[in-house]
Amino acid sequence: MGLNVQMVILGTGKKKMEAQILELEEKFPGKAVGVAKFNVPLAHMITAGADFIIVPSRFEPCGLIQLHAMRYGTVPIVASTGGLVDTVKDGYTGFHIGRFNVKCEVVDPDDVIATAKAVARAVAVYGTPAMKEMVKNCMDQDFSWKGPARLWEKVLLSLDVAGSEAGVEGEEIAPLAKENVATP
Repeated sequence: MGLNVQMVILGTGKKKMEAQILELEEKFPGKAVGVAKFNVPLAHMITAGADFIIVPSRFEPCGLIQLHAMRYGTVPIVASTGGLVDTVKDGYTGFHIGRFNVKCEVVDPDDVIATAKAVARAVAVYGTPAMKEMVKNCMDQDFSWKGPARLWEKVLLSLDVAGSEAGVEGEEIAPLAKENVATP
């Protein structure tokens, strides 16, 4: 909190941590706000209005938070785990914190230090041409199913199964979804 930042923390979890989140506004007036709730619309508003989003997950098989953030042009600062490391490229579409200690019941002080260092790296880029480029890189990401569906369709067509040639239409399963189907 010694950096020139303002922070909003939204989330639920262990009751002790929720209480700490709620105390932020008292401890850091004008710099921090904590909301201990599960609120999807509020999460989207916070994300859309932020410059950065911190995703300090110990485990994250995929994660949608960083994907939403990048779509909004909000640069993610993420733990180096699971889908976060797969979707956020350090220095290009966000910042990696490093791997967190997964064998602890409380927040590991080393994880706090690593997070603070990653935030400091992000703050150092803020307002520079590099930040503008990073925001553009985030918004240019395409995590839709169009590309993978096109590749899967190509694999299926390569099997040369009778009646599965390109352009051969079968029974229509979802006619209204046709515009979302990958086409060459």
